[in-house]
Amino acid sequence: MKTGVVGCGWIGQSVHIPNYVQNPRSELVAICDTNEELLSKTKEKYNVKYAFTDYEELLEGDLVEAISVCTPTSTHSKIVVDAASHGVHTLCEKPLALNMKEADEVLEAVSRSKIKFMVGFNCRFLPNHVRMRNYTNEGKIGRIITSRGEVIATMGPFGNDVDKEFYRKETEKRVGAFFDMGVHLVDLFIWLFGKPIEVYASTMTFTEGVSADESSVVLVKFNNDILTSITVAWLYLPDYLSMSNNKMLEIIGTEGKLESDLFGPSLYFYSKNSLASKIGGKIRILPRHLNPKVPDEALRWSYEKEIDSFLRAILEDKRPSITGEEAREVLRVTLAAYESSRTKSVVILR
Repeated sequence: MKTGVVGCGWIGQSVHIPNYVQNPRSELVAICDTNEELLSKTKEKYNVKYAFTDYEELLEGDLVEAISVCTPTSTHSKIVVDAASHGVHTLCEKPLALNMKEADEVLEAVSRSKIKFMVGFNCRFLPNHVRMRNYTNEGKIGRIITSRGEVIATMGPFGNDVDKEFYRKETEKRVGAFFDMGVHLVDLFIWLFGKPIEVYASTMTFTEGVSADESSVVLVKFNNDILTSITVAWLYLPDYLSMSNNKMLEIIGTEGKLESDLFGPSLYFYSKNSLASKIGGKIRILPRHLNPKVPDEALRWSYEKEIDSFLRAILEDKRPSITGEEAREVLRVTLAAYESSRTKSVVILR
């Protein structure tokens, strides 16, 4: 299948382009970026036949059958709508759009065109989260009492060597910490628990010159009376290297609890009915093919599976693993959190 990637920034360069190159179901034939220098270097690095600064040129004719959209969130909806009008199957990076109007325009265009459309919530493919979901559904920890998720990272998602001015600009481009990182947790909890019905949130900004949220605490209530708390924070602390990045999910039930690494690969399981738990406490469960000592190995693996799942959905004419409708629900909860923080009140989801 002839594929293309729109956007050659970090997620395009690190994830989508190399995975399309190495996947036997794909032939990467075209890339696009508005930065000509970056575009030229990427074309040469991956030996891509076609390179464009205007994505509409990439979509014309029958050059590609499927694309990934790896551009800033503010551009997602227009690119996806245009791709759908050309009959090009599309994998769009999260979040789906900036607002519900854009999201609905995307879903309408996708429905009209009958293309396969998927949104990139890669964490769902991690074996630890899949097992967590299975254990929860099987009642291994009893009735769920409460749950929480957390993403706290120094320098946000940008590492420890980013200057302050770049941090400010990149934070604004990503809309905010909860919009950029919290959506992973929102998606996983909806996938785990079902329909959200109430949202209450508080957000804060503490870096001078930054207007987007850098810290948030969000409570989500589900229709099965499960209450989830989500904490997200970006910290500009380039010299505070001892600060550990905390990325996890935890579910506590009447019979035990589960802890799962947000970006994999470990799942920790405790059950009061388990002899192993009684002897050794919580049990660490690891997939054999992923080494927890290799940084980001599980995360890279999840992206590989995400893109392969997208390609298989097209070739086998199957429902994509993560649909536009599911991504719309994640966006609805995310926007409700910002509304709650602004109004200082609970938002009821209708």
